[in-house]
Order: sequence, then structure tokens, then C-alpha cells
Amino acid sequence: MIKEKKQTNISKKKEELENKRSENQENKILKMIFSIVGVVVLLIAGIYFYTQSQINFTYKNIEFQKTKIGEIDFYETKTLATADDGSLFGFRLRTKPSVLENIPFENVDELRLMKVNGYTYEDNKTFDCEGDGVIAMANLQRLFSKQGMSVLRDPNSGCDSEGRYNYFTLKYGSATEINEIGPNCYEIVIQGNDAQCQILPATEKLMVELYSRYLSIKQ
Repeated sequence: MIKEKKQTNISKKKEELENKRSENQENKILKMIFSIVGVVVLLIAGIYFYTQSQINFTYKNIEFQKTKIGEIDFYETKTLATADDGSLFGFRLRTKPSVLENIPFENVDELRLMKVNGYTYEDNKTFDCEGDGVIAMANLQRLFSKQGMSVLRDPNSGCDSEGRYNYFTLKYGSATEINEIGPNCYEIVIQGNDAQCQILPATEKLMVELYSRYLSIKQ
């Protein structure tokens, strides 16, 4: 009887040990599964947020969304403005907003929305730039028009000493930037030459600044 009891106790202990080992093994497997699932979830979330960061941008409180038309990437405003006729409008950029952010604009806080605006080109320059010049100026003129402002090319005019209108002079330089040279008077300096230049980044920098101010007034 005593031997039988001992054997029974030994069997029970062995069974308990095996159960514990099995339970520990199961716990390890579960922990491993949860760890793998956690890593996969974090990886998917990371990929999602990275992808979104490459598609959606916010610059100057304007939301942009990357779209593709043919082989060309555009950055379209998701933040729309209201024109005087009540219609909503926005625009498309060819330049990534993060690139525009790094283009210097001297005294940008002093830029004002004016009903009358003029511009001219540096002497003997066309600013064609493989057709980009036509696109850039058409986009700029459309934005001025939608915002209820006029913009005219007037080489015979110039800066107004009293700053009664905005005046922009497009010229070439070693780096793309916008400089203030007088009251409401600016030089849009464009890197390149008539054959190839950065007229789109330069004019789109101005467009974003104008649009941002227009939105702040209309909101």
C-alpha cells in the first residue's frame, strides 16, 4: 500500500511538472505570437503614415494632396477658398511644398494683397524655360483673378514710392529667391536661364503666400 501511494504521488508530481512545462511552453508561444503581431501592426502603421506623409502636405495652413497626371506629379490644394462670386477655387503646384518652404522670401510678412499688381521681365529675357514660363504666368494670373485682383505686365511702370500697388520684376540669379526692393516692390530671382530655369518654384512660392493671406481674410 505504501509503495502504491509513493508511486501514485510520483506519477502526480510528474504529471504536474509536465503540465507546468506544457503551460510554460504555451505561454512562450503566445508571447511570441503577440510580439510578432505587435511588430506587424507597428510596421503596417509605420508604412501607412509614411505613405500618407508622402501624399498629404500642410504648408502655410494650406493642405495639399499629391496627384499624378500622366508622368507629372502635382500638389493640389485640398483647402479651398471662396471667390467673390461665391465659387470655390484652389490651384495645383508642380513643386513639392517642402521645397517651396526652403525658398527665401525677404520680409514675407510685409507682403500685402493689393487690387492692382504689375510685373515685368528683366531686359531682353523671355523666361520661356521650356514652356514653364507660360504655365507659371498663366497660373499666377488666374490666382490673382480669382482673388479679385488684377495683374498686368507693364515694362514701362515700376515700383511705387508710396507702395500703392504690388510690383514684381522677374530676373535671373544664382539662386531662386524673392527679395523686397521697395514698398510693395519685389524682385523674383530665378535660378537658370531662358533655356531652363526655376520659374515654377519661384512663382509658386509667391502663389502660396498670396493664397495663404487671402484665406486668412476670408475665414
